[in-house]
Amino acid sequence: MRSMTAYAELIRPFGSGRLRVSLRSVNGKGLDLSIRLHPSLFPLETAIRSRVQTSVKRGKLDLAVELQDTPELEPQVNRALLKSLAKAWQEDAEWLNLPPLTAEAFFRVPGAFLPPDSDLAERAATPLIETLDALLADWNAKRAAEADRLGPFFEAALQKLRALHGTLQAEAEAQAADLPALYATKLEQVLKDARLEGQLPAERLIAEAGALAERQDVREELVRLSAHLDDFSARLSTGSLEGKWTDVWAQEVLRELNTCGSKCKRLAMTRAVMEAKGTLDQLREQAANLE
Repeated sequence: MRSMTAYAELIRPFGSGRLRVSLRSVNGKGLDLSIRLHPSLFPLETAIRSRVQTSVKRGKLDLAVELQDTPELEPQVNRALLKSLAKAWQEDAEWLNLPPLTAEAFFRVPGAFLPPDSDLAERAATPLIETLDALLADWNAKRAAEADRLGPFFEAALQKLRALHGTLQAEAEAQAADLPALYATKLEQVLKDARLEGQLPAERLIAEAGALAERQDVREELVRLSAHLDDFSARLSTGSLEGKWTDVWAQEVLRELNTCGSKCKRLAMTRAVMEAKGTLDQLREQAANLE
């Protein structure tokens, strides 16, 4: 069980400079990985991306790779180009009525700076991958720690849902016992109002009342709800909760609660269903940030 929100940073020596790698992540439905690195390290992007993808399933990730205080990356002016351009400029400035050559004009010329050392990516490959592996381990540890902090909340929410399930179970038993007599009374009143009193056998009246009461029985839904709560408890105990799984699970729980809400005839049941829905929404919102 790991949170999608975390930040990790590592700085390691590299030559006469240092290598800084940082990773920031937030929640996301899919895997959206953004990598920022110096153009001289572009040949390593595929290896970097593959390494990160082995440690995460989803989320929006921003990975930054920096080479700091590295002489190879210091800007190197293309002196040969500068000399040739300055000479040509001076020769043609008078008859073309050109202004003096400025540094700003020169630095806009393609190739004004020399490219960095061509073997920099090759030399940085091993230390960079080693640093990235250490960074990912630290990042995942922080994600796990963040998820662990949510553990007490999930436990409390589960216990509350179980308590509300107990309330619904007790009320459902009471409702199942009361409804046949209630419907029998209503049927008798309907027959009386229709001036058909006494024309329906008592056995038929009881059977019809029982059939109507059975349609309002929510005990089957409560059995499925209890099974769903057991599934969540098992996932929580093994630390295998995931945002996508919890989202599907919450939809199934909500379906059972909605059915109970539509069938309940007792005020206590209605209140318990409403409270359970509120707790479920809170649980679902917190679990959405779990990978």
